[in-house]
Amino acid sequence: MPSLEPVLEPVRATNGSHGPLLEGTPGAKPRRSPLPAPLVLLRPHQWVKNVFVLIVPLAVDPAMLARHIAWALATVVAFTAASGAVYVLNDWLDREQDRLHPVKRHRPLASGQVGPLGALLLGAGCLAMTATAGALLPPAVRVVIAGYVVLNLAYCLALKHYPLVDVSLVAVGFVLRAVAGCLAVGAPFNPTLTICVYCTCLLMSIGKRRHELVTANLRGQAAAQRPALAGYSVPLLDQLIAVLLAATLMSYELYVLSAPHPHAAVLAVVTVPFAIFALCRYMQLLSVHRSGGEPGRDVLTDAPLVINAVLWLACLAVGRLV
Repeated sequence: MPSLEPVLEPVRATNGSHGPLLEGTPGAKPRRSPLPAPLVLLRPHQWVKNVFVLIVPLAVDPAMLARHIAWALATVVAFTAASGAVYVLNDWLDREQDRLHPVKRHRPLASGQVGPLGALLLGAGCLAMTATAGALLPPAVRVVIAGYVVLNLAYCLALKHYPLVDVSLVAVGFVLRAVAGCLAVGAPFNPTLTICVYCTCLLMSIGKRRHELVTANLRGQAAAQRPALAGYSVPLLDQLIAVLLAATLMSYELYVLSAPHPHAAVLAVVTVPFAIFALCRYMQLLSVHRSGGEPGRDVLTDAPLVINAVLWLACLAVGRLV
């Protein structure tokens, strides 16, 4: 299968038809955050990932979500605090490697804005908040949150250095969020939707690795910046992306078709163009505009994707009411 990678020439400044400057190329400037350094260390721009706690229950049983919204929000808080602790530990362990990265070297720990001891205290505070929020939740949810923390601890300490294992565990983290959300509100477990969540998140994780690999190769520092990148190549990642595109689309269609709705087949046909457009647009961002370093930010700030999502959700909502 031919690689999706364009010729690695210096990227021109964006003028509406070209992508943004590639991180790590001459002229690319890191974004300066106006937030305090300790808050930046917790990566608030990544907290949007925790909405997966709400998205799956909303899709499966919105009535149960509305009835137990307090537990759902407590679960979001618990995962936000837990992920903050994970980010702190990850940056604490990677602070030396981050100093070699054109953008990550500006992170609070790598740049010295936050000291190692202060970062560990901040991480401990996040774990305390996780335990406090978890105490309000059903035991099954606490078990899932604890599993998330243990999984990410293993990821930070060792597993992130193993190619394919690293991206798989990131995707599993999203599945655990979705499962915890369903357990918190008592929504039924939907296996096809869970598979769709896993495939979608694995797709974006691999897309992020692809972006990192291209950026690091331009500087000749792939293995130094992230050891797992030594086990990847752009052609391999492109082939994995192609497989996951098909798996994501198929699992979404199976989820819609299996819904207990008299017009499920019609809804599947009507909404499949939105699903295909979203996947195609993501690939365009990844391979043409050389984006993908921050999948959450890309999805939320790209106008075509946002408009497509609004129309997509509108069709699904109307389909539920018909």
